[in-house]
Amino acid sequence: MRSRPKMEAHNNTTIERLKNATWYFFDLDDTLHEFRKASSAAVDATLRLILQNHAHHELSSGEPLTIAELKAEYLKILKTGTSAAFVDGKTSHEYRAERFQGVMNAFGIDCTEQQMQVLLDTYETAIMQNLQLKEGAISLLRTLKHQGKSIAIITEGPQDSQERTVGALGLEPYFDRLITTNKLGVAKIDGLFGRALEMIDVKSKEVVMVGDSWDRDVVPALEAGIKCVWFAEKDEGGERMVALGGEEKRVILVNSLGRLQSMILEAQD
Repeated sequence: MRSRPKMEAHNNTTIERLKNATWYFFDLDDTLHEFRKASSAAVDATLRLILQNHAHHELSSGEPLTIAELKAEYLKILKTGTSAAFVDGKTSHEYRAERFQGVMNAFGIDCTEQQMQVLLDTYETAIMQNLQLKEGAISLLRTLKHQGKSIAIITEGPQDSQERTVGALGLEPYFDRLITTNKLGVAKIDGLFGRALEMIDVKSKEVVMVGDSWDRDVVPALEAGIKCVWFAEKDEGGERMVALGGEEKRVILVNSLGRLQSMILEAQD
C-alpha cells in the first residue's frame, strides 16, 4: 500500500476540480452500497444450509463440523481466489459454485448439481434481501445528474451480479455506463481505468473517481491521470498529498457521500 501523508484542508483547486469534471466514475461495492454486510449475510445463510444438510458429518479428528470451520475455509478460498478480480468472464453463479464446492471439498463433503443449485439460490436470495444503499447515495447522484454530469460505475465483479445489484438498488436511472472487470477482462490495478477512458472517449482530466479502496480505486485511478475522491468512512475529511510517479497528487478525502454532495454544491455557487 502506498503511504498516505498528512491530511490537509480543502482548497480552491479542489472545488474547481469537482466543478469542471464532466464525468464522475463510481466504484459500486462498499462505495454506493453496503456490499460487505450483504455478502456476509448471504455467505452465512449458505454455509448454515451446508451444515444443516451435513449435520452428522465428522472431521478426520472425529469432531463434528462447525459453522466457524466452514466460514474460515470460505474466507481462505475467497482471499486466494479473487486476486485476479473476476477477469476471466465467468458468471457470478460460476464463481460462487467454485467457492462453495471448494469449501465442501476441503471437508470431504459430496454435493450434487441439484444441491449446489439450492445453495446458489439461497445465496442469491439472501444477498438481494440484504442490499442497502449507502446513506446519501441517491441524493448525491441526483445532484450530479441535475448539474449535467455523466456518471459511470467502474467495478470489480461479475457483470451479471453487478447488473442485478444496480437494478435492485434503483441506481439505473443515474448511470450512463456500467464497466466491469468481468466484461473487459482486466482488473482495476492492471489498467481498467485506462480502458474505461478509451471506451467512453473522455480525457482523464475531465473525470473524478469516487471509491472506498485506496489500493484498488484511488491508486490505479491516479496512475491513469484521474482526479480522485477517497471515500473513507472512518477517517476525517480533507485532502492527502500523494507521491506517485515522481509527482505530487492531491486526493480529496470524505467520510460520507453527503459531505461530497455538499462540496459539489459548493463548487457550483
